[in-house]
This record gives sequence, structure tokens and C-alpha cells, in this order.
Amino acid sequence: MPPLRSLVMSVALLAVAVVPAFAQSGSFGNAVLVGDDELIIAEPNPTFRAGAVYVYRKVGNRWQEAAQIQAPDTERADGFGTVLASTGNTLFVGQRSGPLHVYERDGNGWRRTGAVSGDGVSGTDPGCGQYGYCGTDFGVELVANGDWLLVGEPGTIPTPPRRRPGTPAGPVPDIPPGAVHAFQRDTGGNWVQRGTLQPSDAAVNDRFGATVVLTDGRALIGAPNWGLTGDDKVEGVGRVYEFRLENGVWSETAVLDSRIEQGANFGTSISMQGDMAVVGSPGSGGGHGAAFLYRRDASSGAWSAQSRLAAYNSIAGDRFGDAVALDGDDVWVGAPAPRANDMGTVYVYHGRDDAYSDAPRRIRLTETVTRDAYGDKIFAAGGIAAVVATGMHHQSGAVFVYERDAAGDWQGGDMLVSAPDALRALTGEERRCTDGKVGPFDCDDVELLSFVPTSILRAGADARGVRTNDNWGWTDPESGREYALVGRNDGTSFIDITNPVNPVLIGDLPKPADTPPSQLWRDIKTYKDHAFIVADGAGAHGMQVFDLTRLRAVANPPELFEPDRHYTGFGSSHNIIINEDTGFAYTVGNRAGGETCGGGLHMMNIQDPLNPEFAGCFVEERGTHDAQCVVYHGPDADYQGRELCLNLNGGFFAISDVTDKDNPVAVARSSSPNFAYIHQGWLTEDHRYFYVDDESDVVRGNVPTTRTLIWDLSDVDDPVLTKQFMGSMSASAHNLYVKDGHVYQANYRYGLHILDIADPENPREVGSFDTSPYQDGPGFSGAWSNYPFFESGTIIVTSLQEGLFILKKRDQPVF
Repeated sequence: MPPLRSLVMSVALLAVAVVPAFAQSGSFGNAVLVGDDELIIAEPNPTFRAGAVYVYRKVGNRWQEAAQIQAPDTERADGFGTVLASTGNTLFVGQRSGPLHVYERDGNGWRRTGAVSGDGVSGTDPGCGQYGYCGTDFGVELVANGDWLLVGEPGTIPTPPRRRPGTPAGPVPDIPPGAVHAFQRDTGGNWVQRGTLQPSDAAVNDRFGATVVLTDGRALIGAPNWGLTGDDKVEGVGRVYEFRLENGVWSETAVLDSRIEQGANFGTSISMQGDMAVVGSPGSGGGHGAAFLYRRDASSGAWSAQSRLAAYNSIAGDRFGDAVALDGDDVWVGAPAPRANDMGTVYVYHGRDDAYSDAPRRIRLTETVTRDAYGDKIFAAGGIAAVVATGMHHQSGAVFVYERDAAGDWQGGDMLVSAPDALRALTGEERRCTDGKVGPFDCDDVELLSFVPTSILRAGADARGVRTNDNWGWTDPESGREYALVGRNDGTSFIDITNPVNPVLIGDLPKPADTPPSQLWRDIKTYKDHAFIVADGAGAHGMQVFDLTRLRAVANPPELFEPDRHYTGFGSSHNIIINEDTGFAYTVGNRAGGETCGGGLHMMNIQDPLNPEFAGCFVEERGTHDAQCVVYHGPDADYQGRELCLNLNGGFFAISDVTDKDNPVAVARSSSPNFAYIHQGWLTEDHRYFYVDDESDVVRGNVPTTRTLIWDLSDVDDPVLTKQFMGSMSASAHNLYVKDGHVYQANYRYGLHILDIADPENPREVGSFDTSPYQDGPGFSGAWSNYPFFESGTIIVTSLQEGLFILKKRDQPVF
């Protein structure tokens, strides 16, 4: 599940030519300062290392990392760098659930000298919610100028409470009126709170303080959610307020607003330079977006609207105006979320004689991936512009730097990034589970043979932000070598695990060109020594077919592969199911072009693997999420020898007879008490029992711990839910498989769990290995899938952020 994205971003120009900004994001470039001789870039929320602030300086024609700043007491994912601000030789660094650190620059770099305390600067972390979105009361905005520091506190966006399916949502709690806290440096160098700024018409949900700019005793403060109330209520219009400093007191002196538009979010971004200001309104024009230019009369101090900038080729949802920046005669405007091609765009308007060109320069990344969010944030000062692409490298983020040349034209586009955020590899020897631990991983009767992090699962490419998802296995029938086939959000990795303590990346099959990276879902199955690969949320991905015998001939691994066949009979697909006994494949959850079969079974004859042929559809109500298709040999004589598909889709488990592809037949349907999302399942070897997981029941509070549903298929026409087995942990379940009297479960944040089903209706937990050591509780991260079918006894598990785990059950020999 992808995280929610804040709609709040800000840009401010300081008299010392430093531009601070902040938007809630875990990526590199979360906050940036542009100075005369330095770029300061924050990365507060990596997963496996501490937050850091990177200092870059120009060496020749290139920006190079010169230093890193971290919190005095560093911890993994400590949130250091949530906000940045600077004035002169003073640097402020915010930390989630921590203090506002103060640094001073001397000849040796930046040195911590203390912290700021007072209203608005005590860090809080109210929780990240179901999808990992974190709000914070501290410093959504932070700016400094001279001896003043302003801290914007627009209020925490509440996380909706969990509720049972079918229960109506309650009212969303109001966000308190926003505020901006003012601090002044005293003669002793201490920062002392001098008051709190609020507008005369402060109201709940206005998000006042979400954006702040400050220069020469004047502050512009955005309230992007402000709206009319009473009979004229219009939500999300947005306003910008001017406050001025007179005799040590900040007072409201003016209001900037545009036309009254529902959801315009005027004030989402602001930049100010001298007597000119630009205000972003990304919801203006029905979501096309706009940026409004204002000028201030030097004698009267009054602001007047000058012009409205908009992209002539924009479409609704582009979010033009999410980011704005002023530098000299140029206005930079970001449109990070275009819906047409998912590639962000930055527009540069050049002004002459108080007018701005109607034909701006349009900048897109020439070597990019879709969903790059290029232009999500922009910072500019002194002939340097930094554009953040928060979506680059799978949401790890990147910062692109542009500079004015002697002729005044913008040149460059150098990309700055941080190192991949990953756990270190563990190979070379078996690591036994001792006292319930293997390094940072909890375990019970499961040993670690090796671990391959996501950062080294790609061949010859940048691995920042790579996430693993599904997996499968293949054993070479000639050599007996075993291979892990690992799905990533952007391709498939082939790893030789014959020697499981020393795995070797043999090659990489990238996603089809010109398709977006799957947000999470890739699925792989095998037949006749070929891999069949689909992806969801991936546009016109179709199905890649890869001849696995090619792995034998790789002399210099890793090799970058092309598929042997690209089947385009559908676009995206959530899962692929293959019945190796019949040579038929079934994709489900199909969409984005081709024959989607209503989201149900898209049936293909793959008996000639390189020439798949469409064989028909079977459509279940609401489509199908996952399935297992077999030639049934269970106890019900009526269906022995028939090809059955056991289909799962959230609310029910259904059986269809697909023996005759021209006339598939619905056989039975069943559900479970208090279900949330009946997700995936697998038959016992004798086809009597079907073990199924419910992916969302723990998340929604329907049950306290992992629930495994056990259906008895003695009568295929009337499957009976004979047992609901409750596990010992509050883990959300994802994929499970059955082998030799055991169920192997990938249970998200609690990793691999193994059940002994010698007594099929009374399972026993007999082993576990937690692949997600820094997360627990219900939720959708961690162990995605596992493959326990290697004859050697090796078990592979893919964990989304972590990578590939190669495991074995204790006392199970691995050959």
C-alpha cells in the first residue's frame, strides 16, 4: 500500500540567500537549503540508518558531498532533518520526536551549540497510521532571518480510526487552527520565544503556518485550507497573510487571496524576493493548478495582484503550483503529478519589464522513470536552483541542481542522491537461531543461510528504493541447480542458490520499457523451464516469458536480460496461476488494456511456452484476486480428474470448473465469519483441505492475531469452513503454501511462520523467522511471499524493504 502524500509544500527566500522548505516525506530532499557556497539536503526518514543532513560544496564543475550532520544520539530512522532553516552562520535542524537542534558554522564546518525550546518545538509523533503516513505537530514549516526564527505549526492531520467493514465512518476530527511561533535571538545567543502569530479569522482546519516565508521583518504565511464559513461555506480556498515586525511585535497587516475556488489550496507554496511574491495554488482551475504573482508598493506597503501563471497544456491533477521559487527575474513552478504520463514537469518563466513570458521553458528529466514527482519541491537563490524529484529511485528521492551561466540561462541538472538505504548482506556461512535471535532477526527453529538486501538485487543499475514482492523457484532439470526468481517493483532477479550460503545474482529481467514501475505487485510462476511474469499497477506491462535455461550459459554474471516473448493480451495483472498438469495459465485482477475478463480468469494455453494463446474468460462477481488451479484428485468422486480453480476475492472463496475453457462453470462459493479480505490459499497434497489467509482482518481489528481459514473440500459443491486457527502474533497475513504436512506463511511484519498440519484441523506453530526486524503489529510491509518447494529443503522469503532471505527449518539438512 502506498503511503499517503502531503499536499503541503513551501519555499521561502531569506535575506542571506538561503531557501528553506519542508514537506512530509521520507525521501532524500525532504528539506533543502540553497546557499551561496553550499547545498544542504536532509534525509530524515531512511528505514535502516539514522536520519542525516548532507552538506554539498562545489568542486570544479560538480557538487560533491563535503560533510554529513547527524543527531547527537543517532538512532535508526530517528527523523533527524525533518525541517531545515538557516540565517547567517546558524543552522536549525528539526527532528521528529526530538528537539530543534542549533548548529553554528566555523572554519571546521557545522558544530552543534544547543537546541531551541518552547511552544511548537517539542517534537511529537502521533503515529503513522495504517499506511505509514506520519503527522507531526512540530515544524511543518521553519524559516529564519537575521535574529528571528518562525516555526509553523499548522496542526496534525489525524489518522482515521480503524473500523470494521460495513461500519460507517465517523466524523473526521477537526484540525485546530494553525499557529506560527516567533523566536528571537537574545544578546547571549539564546533563542527566546516572543509570541505566537495567528490570523484575525483563524478557524479549524485552516492549516495556517503550513507555509512561511520571512525577510526583512515581513512574513507571508499560508493557510492553504482556509475557506468561507456559514451560508457561504467553500472549503479549501486558501489564503496568505502578511505579518510585519514593528517595535518587536508581529502584527497582521495584509491578506493575499485569489478568486474564491473550492479546493484551490491557495498558499500551498510561497516564495518572496524583495517586493515580489509568487503563491502556488495547485488546486486552482479544477486541479490544473496556477501560480499567482503579487507586487508590493514600496511606499504604501500594499500588495497587488499582477498575473496568473498556468500551464497551457495542463490537465486536471497536474498540481501545477505545488512548488514555486523566485530567483532574479525568473519564476520556477513545479507540476509534479501529471496524470497523462506520470512524469513531473518544471516550468521556468522569465520576466522582463514586470511582465512574464507566456512561453515558459519546460523541463523534464531526460533519463527518468514514470512517477518521478519531479518538481515536487523547488528551491532557488543566487543563481542556483534545486529541484526535488521525490519519486525518483522508487521514492528514495533525488535533487537536481541548475545554475545560471554568464548569459543568464539555466544550465546543468546534476543529480544528487544518497547511498542506497539497506541492511547489509549476510552470506558465507549458516547463522543459527540462538536464544531466539539471528543478528537483529527474531527466530524460532529456523536458521538463516544467507540474506541478500534489495540494494544488490539489480544488475548494473541504481538500486535505490528497490522493493521486493513475490517470488518463485526453479530447479534446473539437467544440473539440479536451484534458482530463486525474485520479483521487484521494477523487474525480476534470478539468483543461483544452489550453495545457499553463497547466493549468486545471475541476471536481471527489467520491466518492459515505457511502463511504470509496479507500485508493489509482481507475480511469477514457471512451466516447462520458462518463467511467466506479470505486474499490477504497471500500465501495458502484459506478460513476460523468459527461458530459464538461458541461466546455464551466463559466463559473467549478472547479465541484463530481455524476455523471450512479450504477451500483450492484457495490460496489468495482479497474479498469475499456472496448472503444470494441463499447461494452462490464468491471470487475475487484469486491467489497463487487452482482454481484462472483468478482473476474473484470463485463460491461456501455454503448452508451447513461447506462444501463449488466449483460451477464454471466467468472470466471478467482483473479479478474482488470487487462485490455485489444479486437476482435482480429492475425496469427492464427482470432480476427480476435473480442472478446478479455487478463487479468492476479498469477500468469498469460490470454486470454478474450467475443464472446458469454452464453458467454464461456477461450482460453489463460501465465506468466513467477520471477514475483512479473504486473500490467498493453497491445497493440501490430498486436495481435501484448503488453507486460506485473510489479509486485512487483524488490521481492521476483526481478530487479534493471524487467522488461518481451513476449508474441508470433501464435498466440492459445499465446502465447509471447518476451523479458524488463530496464531500467536498480531501479524497480517499475505501468502501461504503447503508442503509435506506443513503450511509456510509469509505474515508481513512478522516474517515466515510454519505450521505443522499433521492433524489438518488442529495446526501447531513450529517455526518462525521475522524478516522485518524494525516493524511489528498489523500492516502491509515485511514478508510478502515464500517458496518452500525446493527438494533441498531451502526456503526463500522475500521481504518488501529488506530483500531476499534464504532459510531452512532447524535440523532440516540442506543439500
